[in-house]
Amino acid sequence: MTDEHFGSCLRRAREERSLSLGDVSASTKVPRSALELLESGSLSGLPAHVFVRGFIRSYARAVGISDAQPLTLFDRAVNAETEAERTKLISPVVDPVLAGGPSSLVPDDEDTSRRRGLGLAVFVLILVLIATITLSLLLRRPPQSGEGLSWLGSAPNGRVALVARAAASFLQA
Repeated sequence: MTDEHFGSCLRRAREERSLSLGDVSASTKVPRSALELLESGSLSGLPAHVFVRGFIRSYARAVGISDAQPLTLFDRAVNAETEAERTKLISPVVDPVLAGGPSSLVPDDEDTSRRRGLGLAVFVLILVLIATITLSLLLRRPPQSGEGLSWLGSAPNGRVALVARAAASFLQA
C-alpha cells in the first residue's frame, strides 16, 4: 500500500461496489472530470486543496469507506509536491558559460569586439559631454550689466573713470 496514491484507494473502493464514475458524480455533486483527476492521482488541474479535500470526503462517503486513508495520502502528495517546488526554487542557477556548457552559448570574438567598441564609443561620448559642460562653465563671460567696472568710479583720479566710460561708449557704437 506504500505505492498507492489517494486516487487509487478511492477507485478500488468504487470498483468493489460496482459503481461508475457517473454514479459517484451524481451522488456527490462533484464534476466527473474532477473525479477522474482524483482517481488518476494528478494534483494539476484540480481546484484549491481545500476543495479537493472536500471532494475526497464526499467520494469516500459515497463509496462507503473512511476518508482518513485517502486524505492522508492526499496530504503526503501535496507535501511532496510542495517540497519538490521548494527544492527547484532553492537550487542554484548555473551559467552554462561558467559551467563549460555548449560552446554555442559562448560569444565569439566578433561579438566581443563589437561590444567592446560600443562601450568605448559610449565612454568617449560621455567624456566629451562632461568636458564641454565643464569648459562652458569655466569660460563663461561676466554679465554685461557693468558690475565688473564699479571699482573704476571710486578711483581717486577721475581720469581712469573717464577713460573707462569713453571706452564703453566707443564699444557700444
